[in-house]
Amino acid sequence: MTQAVAQTDSVLFRSPSWTAQAGKVAQSIGTPFFHEELIRLLEATVATDAVWIIRYAGDAIPDVVFTRNVPAHTRRVYAEQCAKLDPFSAGWRKRRQAGVFTLDRLRSKDPAYRLYSDLFLAAAGMEDELGILLPVTAHNCFAIFLERKSGLFQEWEVERLDTVYPAIEPWCRSHLGWLFDDLKTPSRSGGMRLLNRPTIILDHAGQQIYANDSWNEAARRIPALKAQAAALAASAGAERDLGEVIIRAERLGPYFPLAPNGSMLVLEKATDPSSSPEADVATRLLSAFTRRERDILRLAVSGLGNQEISDAIGVASASIRNVKTRIYRKSGVTSEGELVLKFLPFAKQL
Repeated sequence: MTQAVAQTDSVLFRSPSWTAQAGKVAQSIGTPFFHEELIRLLEATVATDAVWIIRYAGDAIPDVVFTRNVPAHTRRVYAEQCAKLDPFSAGWRKRRQAGVFTLDRLRSKDPAYRLYSDLFLAAAGMEDELGILLPVTAHNCFAIFLERKSGLFQEWEVERLDTVYPAIEPWCRSHLGWLFDDLKTPSRSGGMRLLNRPTIILDHAGQQIYANDSWNEAARRIPALKAQAAALAASAGAERDLGEVIIRAERLGPYFPLAPNGSMLVLEKATDPSSSPEADVATRLLSAFTRRERDILRLAVSGLGNQEISDAIGVASASIRNVKTRIYRKSGVTSEGELVLKFLPFAKQL
């Protein structure tokens, strides 16, 4: 950081308007207005045209929980076409690293990354975005995204947010602690839709501390649910498939007053990709592939390039290109991006 930029940052952080907004953020901890005050502070820190808050939970599809200045069409494009390709989500799953990240920091030759950039930024009418990743549990985080219509986020702006991050992270951690503690009082509510699915919270000894109504209803309908949830928490597992539903578990850290070092378990309806018309098409396509073609298709969908696939299966890179040509022809696609987009929803079938 240059001396001139450092002086500018110092002036900003000492300005009455910025410090007043920082005070509002601290005062709003535990209220439904916390994330709005935090966004106002971020907007006062760097120029921003639109804001998203997205929850990343392990391998689950990213969950959009808040937007500002984002058209409904853009949200649909993200949910239907881009969520599974989200490079910020992929980076979180791979590294579990908190902090500030720009698209440029995540830039790669991964076809899914290029497809995400082409689809999402065009649909959003934005030129650049950056994400601020704030961990909730070991596998779960909230990501606040700032977007810009014109121009890229500069390194000095990233450094400015890096400077602010050590204050933002404990504020968010304290706020989430308040929300969990607030569950003891049903008449009050939190603000970031963390528990909008059937959810139970167990303490470190496996005792139930909280369960919302939708979880209790599911427990009445599925007799084995209670025992399976307790077994999953005790085994420190990540998920358990009960057929019609899947239980996903998250370890809570020592910062949650409601259940320090406990577990949060969320119930999700199991989906059977093989039952959809799209899956019928995929099944017919897959039946036309040889075993080698399916191996290469699986690795391509996972984001590996030709040389990486060559190294993984011990086949010359030129041969990989020849096999991919056959895969394109059988799949009815003409590019790597189209291939990934077509088969990503059925990756488990490969």
